[in-house]
Amino acid sequence: FVLAETGARGLVEARNGPFDAILVDARLASGVDGPEVCRRLKAIPEGANVPVVVFVDDTSNAEEMLRAYESGCDAFVSRAEMPSLEHVLRALARQRARIDELRGMLQALNATKVAAPTSTPLENVRRPAHAERNDCDAALAAEQSAALRELAGGRPDGVLIVDAGGLVCHADRGACELLGSRVEGSHLGSLIPASGLEAFVRDAAIEAREGLRFDLPARRGRAARPMIAVVVPMLTQAREETPALRVVELHDGLRRRIAAEALRVHEPALPKAEAAPIIEAARELYRPHGLLGTSEQAQRLREAVAFASTHHDAVLLVGEPGTGRRRIARIIHWSGTSIGHFVEIRCGAHSAENLEAELFGTARTSTSPERPGRIHMAQDGTLHLHEVGDLPSALQARLLHFLESGFVQRRGAQRDERLDVRILATTGASLQSAVASGRFLPKLLERLARHEIEVPRLADRPADVEALVAACVVRFGAARSLQGATPPALAALRAHAWPGNVAELEACLEHACAHATGTQVTLEDLPRAIREQAGLAARDELTPRPAPKSEQRAGTHTAAGLPASEVTPAPKGKITSSPEAWAIPLDEPVSLGLYERQALLRAIAECNGDKIAAAKKLKLGKSTMYRKMKRYGII
Repeated sequence: FVLAETGARGLVEARNGPFDAILVDARLASGVDGPEVCRRLKAIPEGANVPVVVFVDDTSNAEEMLRAYESGCDAFVSRAEMPSLEHVLRALARQRARIDELRGMLQALNATKVAAPTSTPLENVRRPAHAERNDCDAALAAEQSAALRELAGGRPDGVLIVDAGGLVCHADRGACELLGSRVEGSHLGSLIPASGLEAFVRDAAIEAREGLRFDLPARRGRAARPMIAVVVPMLTQAREETPALRVVELHDGLRRRIAAEALRVHEPALPKAEAAPIIEAARELYRPHGLLGTSEQAQRLREAVAFASTHHDAVLLVGEPGTGRRRIARIIHWSGTSIGHFVEIRCGAHSAENLEAELFGTARTSTSPERPGRIHMAQDGTLHLHEVGDLPSALQARLLHFLESGFVQRRGAQRDERLDVRILATTGASLQSAVASGRFLPKLLERLARHEIEVPRLADRPADVEALVAACVVRFGAARSLQGATPPALAALRAHAWPGNVAELEACLEHACAHATGTQVTLEDLPRAIREQAGLAARDELTPRPAPKSEQRAGTHTAAGLPASEVTPAPKGKITSSPEAWAIPLDEPVSLGLYERQALLRAIAECNGDKIAAAKKLKLGKSTMYRKMKRYGII
C-alpha cells in the first residue's frame, strides 16, 4: 500500500512497482488533476491492465464522470457509492484475472501456430527431435527479442521530477542509485555538472525532448556510464498557480544502443510533407532580427550574426553562460543556405573515449556495426560544439585536420571520408589563457577566431531589459492574457545585476507569469531576491543626505590661541579610542541596510570570527546569516 500526496508523485510510484489497483482522487489539490493522472497511468505499458478507480469524496456531477471515463478509468465512485468500493475492486480484480488468462491462451495459440509444420497436412505424423529443438530455439529467440525491445525503448533506469528552477522535487530508487542518496532538494547543475542537463530540462517547457547524451561520472560502487535523458513537461491549467514541473527519465545509453543495434531498431524519418513546414517555421523564427534590444551592443550583435549567415566558415561565439549562444548558433544555421541538420554536442559532458566515438563515429568491427558520429549527422549542415575548450588535445588535432582538409576518419577505420559540415564553436572561458597553459592548440584557436562573435552580458546592456521583458511576458503569459509589466516591476528588473544573463531573466519572468493574478506582472510576482533588492534600493533612495557644512564666517570678536570651532569635552569616566569596524560615523545617512551591516560586523567581531556563533547571537538562521553576509559583501 502506497499513498502519494500529488498526482506527479503517484505517477512515479506507479512506475516503480506493480500494483493490484490504483485509486485516484478526481479533485487533486495541486498539479496534475485526476483524469490526467488516469490517462497517464493507462499510457504506462507495464500498468495498462492495472484497474484504475477514480473517486470523489463529495457529490459529483455528470461532467466529472464523463471526464474520468474518457481518460480511461475502469470505475468512477462518488461519496454515496463509497460503501460499495470493496465490491467494485473485487469485480475489477476478477476482470483483470480473466483478461490475463485470455492473454495467456492467445499467446499459447500463437506459439502453436508458429510451431506447427506447414510442409505436410497430416496432423498425426510424429515430429522429429530436431524440429522440437527448433521450436525451443524459436521460443528462446522470441523471448530474447522481447527483452531486447524492452531495453531499446522500455523503462528508464531512473526518474526525477524537477521544477522550473532545476531543483529536484522527487527521485525514484533508480535515480538515487545513479546519482546518490541525497538527490531530492539538490540542483541538477550540482548533481551532474557540465552535462547540459539543466538547460536541456529548462528548455522543455511545452513539448517533450529526447536525445541529450552525457557521461555520468564514476562514484563509489558504480563505474562511469553513458546516459540518455528524456524530459516530459507536466503541463498545468492556465488557472493553476503551481510551478511547472518536468519529469526527467535517465536511460543507460550503452545498454539502449546495444539493444537497438541488435534489433536494428531505427527511428523512422520524418516525412518530407511534415518536415517542410517545420523547416520553414524554423527559418522564420531564427532570424537575426529576433535578437531583441535597442542598445549599441545588441545592434552590433545583430550585424555580426547577419554577416556570419552569409558565409560558410567556422565561427567562434564567446560569451558567458545564459547569454543566448545556443540560440545565436541556430540563427546562423537557419539564416544561411545550409540544407542539412543542426547537430550539437557538449564537449564537457563526455569522457575522452566516448567523446571521440560520439563526435567522429566508429568503424565496423567483428563485434559491432558501423556507427556514424555527430559530424556525419551534420553533413551539409552545422555542427555546434558547446564549450570547445573542453575538447581533449587529441580531438583538437583531429578537429583542426577536418577544418583544414575537410576529411574525417572514424575510430578504427583505415580510410578518410569527405564531409561538408560547418563548425560553430562556443566558449565561456578565455581560450587565450588555455593556449598559454598548453590546454588548447594555438592553430585551432587561430582557425576558429577568424570569425569571432562576442556575445555581451545582459548587465552590459540594461537598456534592452524592457524589450526582453515584453517578449517574455508574451511568451509565458499568453494563457493568462498578461500585458507587460508594471513600472515598479520594470524598475526592479532593470536594477538587477543578472549574473545568469538572459537565461536568468527568462526563468524569472516564467516564475512571475505563473504567479501573476492581474493583467500585468507586478513587483509582488517577482522572485523574493529581486523584491528584496528593490526594497533595499528604495530605502536607500529615501535616506536623507547630510546637509553640506557651511563655511565658518569670521566674527567681530576673536581671541588668540582658541580653536576656530567649538570643542565638546569627552564625558568623564570614558576613555576615547579609535573607532571600531562596526562604528557608524555621524556624517553617514540614516539607512537600515547600513545599520544591519554594522550589526553583522560587530557580532562577528565579538564572536572572534565564528559566523555560526554570530548568527546565534543575532538570532538568525545559518542560511539567513550567510545570505546577508553575501548581500553586504562581508567575507
